[in-house]
Amino acid sequence: MRFAGRIRSNDVYHMLNSGNGILGYRVLTASGKIIYEGRVAFSGKGPYKVVPTIIEGPFVNMPAPTDVVVSYETSVPVRTTISVSGKTFADESPATHHEIAITGLTPDKSYDYLVNYGERSEKHKLRTALADGSKKPFSFAFTGCTRSIIAGGERDFTGVNYQTTRAAMASAVDRKVAFVQEFGSQTTGGNTSGDGHLLELANYKRALEPFWATTPVYQMIGDHEWNKAGFAADSVSKQATAVDQFPYATESGEATFAKAFVSPTNGPDSEDGASYDPNPNAPGDFPTYKKNVYSYTYGNLGRIVLNSEYWKSPDPKISGSIEGYVMDQQLKWLGEQVQRFEKDPKIDHVFINMHSAMFPNGDHADAGMWYSGNNAKRANVMGVPSDKGIIERRDQIIDVAINHSKKVIGFLAGSEHNFSLLEVTPELNIYPDGYTPAKLKRKRKFFFVQSGGGGTYPYSLMNNNPWVDKFQYFSVMNSMAIMHVNGPSVTLDAYNPETFEQICEGVKLR
Repeated sequence: MRFAGRIRSNDVYHMLNSGNGILGYRVLTASGKIIYEGRVAFSGKGPYKVVPTIIEGPFVNMPAPTDVVVSYETSVPVRTTISVSGKTFADESPATHHEIAITGLTPDKSYDYLVNYGERSEKHKLRTALADGSKKPFSFAFTGCTRSIIAGGERDFTGVNYQTTRAAMASAVDRKVAFVQEFGSQTTGGNTSGDGHLLELANYKRALEPFWATTPVYQMIGDHEWNKAGFAADSVSKQATAVDQFPYATESGEATFAKAFVSPTNGPDSEDGASYDPNPNAPGDFPTYKKNVYSYTYGNLGRIVLNSEYWKSPDPKISGSIEGYVMDQQLKWLGEQVQRFEKDPKIDHVFINMHSAMFPNGDHADAGMWYSGNNAKRANVMGVPSDKGIIERRDQIIDVAINHSKKVIGFLAGSEHNFSLLEVTPELNIYPDGYTPAKLKRKRKFFFVQSGGGGTYPYSLMNNNPWVDKFQYFSVMNSMAIMHVNGPSVTLDAYNPETFEQICEGVKLR
């Protein structure tokens, strides 16, 4: 500012006295679009020295009753430590990516944790999960489709709607949820390079970062989480096509997703070994399921996370799977997982989580697990279509989850950019006119909850499916849903995280 005829500056952060600090910065295009938000730490009182910096995180991941994993990225390779309750946990060697398991903790207890890196340290809090089988009340939040919109500023933060995403996470933490489950399409994605997608995911993580240091967030693959290999337009259809990037082990959307997030690895390996595997004795013909298909528990709740956007290829003429299709190896694993929870006396409730809408209601009415009622849609391997169509495969999922389990309450999804709740009774028509394959007889009712109002463009209600007028709740507002688990009961709330308008409250699911 100008003072007494000369330029003065104020050291409002007392950097000259402290001799250290962190500078935040943003990279923008010439037109003002935000590309990236970063930070750099320094020491000294002039000249200054750049020192190792945590450039991403820390994040609390996969909480268990007696352990948790804390992850973060540093600007340069460095060996870091985490101090918790008088114990120290450390990296094995210097690295830029850090995943440190904190063990030997007490269930349902809050801890301070101190991250030490180079010349600096950061203090945060974490909380362990409830004891296995605990009936103590808890809540979890869920939403999806946080990708950017063309609205300028922090709503178009290169891949992510930073503003709504941060507001949703902040509001969920304010409601003291135990964890958050994201439902895919975190960013615009569909990049032609893994690095481009990693940049977008870095922006997404930055939006959640202040709260993720305390409250765990589980991630899911959506229809935008793929690295697209494009081809020229077909001479007949005049349309270009695309497939998942290969080699799958390093360049696929699934591989990039595994690099970006810390998630459970207890799912199946891949579709390798299926009856349609062209090289059954050699891995690598399909992308991995590690970190994108998994299960976890919290108290008396079991969660199963599916990848309904696996090995994505929208073109039926080339090998790949369509949006919404769950392939054979994953379906087999799902059945095994449902039965494992069914036999576990500590688990009372189970939700199956996926990105694609089992009962779409908006822009995905011509996709999801419906395709406007076209059962001919299915995966294709080496020119051979799968033996089950999309609606038949949907029914198989319902069969293993509902007809062979009493604990599965229903399915949670995130692909439609709205919030909706559908009670699926045995009497509800879920088939198109003239459907000829065998129709599944459902033994009991279940719920389908769509929570995809995480910040991207809203989808209004479409009228080309038989359940269009059966939704108990429907809203195109930005939305965050919260499930409350209290012993034998489960209830649902949903609200707009930016305005706090209530969409539904205290809806009893069990």
